[in-house]
Amino acid sequence: MPHTVGVPRSLFFHTEAVLVCSFLESLGIVPVMSPPTDRRIMERGCALAVDETCLPMKIHLGHVDALRGRVDSVLVPRYANLPSEHGEMCVKFWAAHDITSNTFPDLPLLTYNVDRLYGGSSERSALVGLGRELGATRLRAHAALSKARRDAERARDELVARQRRELAETACERTVIVAAHTYILDDEMMGAPIVRLLREQGVAVVRSDRVPGAPELRRRALEFSPALKWAYNREQLGAVMAMRDRIDGVMLLLSFPCGPDSLVSELMQRKMRDIPMSVIVLDELTATGGLQTRVESFCDIVKLREVRA
Repeated sequence: MPHTVGVPRSLFFHTEAVLVCSFLESLGIVPVMSPPTDRRIMERGCALAVDETCLPMKIHLGHVDALRGRVDSVLVPRYANLPSEHGEMCVKFWAAHDITSNTFPDLPLLTYNVDRLYGGSSERSALVGLGRELGATRLRAHAALSKARRDAERARDELVARQRRELAETACERTVIVAAHTYILDDEMMGAPIVRLLREQGVAVVRSDRVPGAPELRRRALEFSPALKWAYNREQLGAVMAMRDRIDGVMLLLSFPCGPDSLVSELMQRKMRDIPMSVIVLDELTATGGLQTRVESFCDIVKLREVRA
């Protein structure tokens, strides 16, 4: 039987899934994804984590646990920085493999290390090394990675193009940008329900992670705050800046207790006072009813601003 590798539907999954799954499949490995986040997965992750752990990491541990017994090994990579530039990642991306291995000491784990800032490997050399570990020749691993990168770029372009089409075709008069990490926006227990609630209120939704030109957005954010070091937070800030003249409100989704998100949220609120802004902090105790009330109130403010204009 072919080797099976579990891919947790958390953290890295939401940005790297196409790359990783295409790479593994090209090597004859069967990737097995954990199911979408539900209450059971979240509660299991919370039980496994220490209290101070952020919600996305708790959910990650729940997804790893959901893969136990179903696969030969589980893939948990380490990213210290993005492959293409020198923006640093949040420390949970640095520590994901260590936290997972200490939480599940008997679970076979695979990893690769992307760290161009502190003497580590590039993404290409790290993934080729993973391919070699899985029994592929260097030539085959390079070929598999080249195909995986093409697949990942195509998938990313399709998501950006889909959002552009939806905005062009929408009949909604008001547009709101939701600024958050992809692993929040895509998760069924965090951001996905809020995006649906906004659309039910009759506003067009722009996702910050689907505004085109992510590297340029991160560079643009440095004009706003030169000291901002976290790559994904730069992307969120740059997306809001790029869309500022085309949106009627900003909704920030934060996970408790994320330090980088809290700092960037405060920065946005202080420097963008001319546009309605709502900040929602998500944790495992966040109730759906309370979220609905806050989303409805925010949309009422956006519409009231329209009337006053």
